Amino acid sequence: MTDQPLVHYASRTDVGMRRAANQDSLAVRLCSEYEEWSRCGHLFVVADGMGGHSVGDLASRIAVESLPLAYFKMDAASMSERLVGALTAGNRAINLKARENPEFADMGTTCTVLSLSSEGAYVGHVGDSRAYRVRGGVIQQLSFDHSLQWEMIRQGRATMDNVDMLHPRNVITRCLGPDQNVTIDVEGPFDVRAGDQFVLCSDGLTGHVSDREIGAVVSSMPPAEASRLLVNLANCRGGADNITVVVAHVEQYPHIAGPVVDEPETSEPPSAKASPSKKSGNILGNLSLIVFALLATVGLGLLAIGQNSFGLLLICPALILGFVRLIISTSGDSSEKSVSDAVAAPDTERGNADVPAPKAPYRSAPATVNDEFLEFLTEAQSELTQAAKENGWTVDFDSLSDVQRQTVAAFKQNKRDRCVRLRAKAIDALMKELYAKTRRS
Repeated sequence: MTDQPLVHYASRTDVGMRRAANQDSLAVRLCSEYEEWSRCGHLFVVADGMGGHSVGDLASRIAVESLPLAYFKMDAASMSERLVGALTAGNRAINLKARENPEFADMGTTCTVLSLSSEGAYVGHVGDSRAYRVRGGVIQQLSFDHSLQWEMIRQGRATMDNVDMLHPRNVITRCLGPDQNVTIDVEGPFDVRAGDQFVLCSDGLTGHVSDREIGAVVSSMPPAEASRLLVNLANCRGGADNITVVVAHVEQYPHIAGPVVDEPETSEPPSAKASPSKKSGNILGNLSLIVFALLATVGLGLLAIGQNSFGLLLICPALILGFVRLIISTSGDSSEKSVSDAVAAPDTERGNADVPAPKAPYRSAPATVNDEFLEFLTEAQSELTQAAKENGWTVDFDSLSDVQRQTVAAFKQNKRDRCVRLRAKAIDALMKELYAKTRRS
């Protein structure tokens, strides 16, 4: 008798507040039989198209239609091979369509795929649509953004603090469609446990809602309510792009035998780090610089008052120390450069086996409801309510007042998850009216 996996999910896609068309697409296929699940796994797909309104929409739709067909149809020796094969088939289908019509020449799409099978969780991806796992009050990003910003951070040419000032946010380094061949990343297998939550989303969500906020929402409510609130929050903050999110909640899962990947926790994408020799070189170099300055100062002072012999005795060692300082500084810089270059190079070009490739999870953040997030939800509800009153929206204000009272009572009892659910209910009622007014045409 085999344990049956039990996974609940909800998905939502929205045009946003500034776009005329939705170029995002998604697909979900849950296996109906245990044998199929054991062999292939449940499949979740999110794609974010580009290349003009109709062209971007076409690219993402081709991806989510062709990919599942190839995924379940092929014979594959491993889940990694199955994901690569499916994404390759999606890329081939988009590229072929583009070559048939010159108007489609520039179309492409990101694509992030999550598989939950007997081998664990695998993520296959191209582009900057993301995959997360939420567990035990922590949200972890399982996919690496194929974007200019993340590549610069990985190479040590920028940090999370200054990357927005140095490089544009919306430049991706690879996608499905434009080229006949594309490099596909597969992460995993990751351990799967009862209670885990997985999130797939386009950058229309992550451009407005932080990792911590995504984790807090997903941890506080069922998938359908969580996906609805996440889309509403992105639109409350401007909705500059199409927004797509899939939330999968693992209620029960068979025991997974076999190894899973290491799970380091990092606060930002992997970047080049100075080696221990560089650090020790800095210490020695600073000491030599201090001694050099003292000897040189005293020696020059003795020369100035005519004590030539003693002055030269001090200046000569100072010059030697200065030369040592120069050697230490040069060797330290060389060490740092070699590490940086190794991290920046593709796996096939890595000359130093001691420099590991970045591994998932790439980032982690708390997934708990804090006061700042509750305050934001309160302000969002208040501003939307004020807009409803000023513009004559058809809203049940008595019901909103009742939700407000319940939320205050829940906060006093420190029931933060209930506070989020109540605020989400009120915000959703208000946003529905806003959507009706702004999208009527």
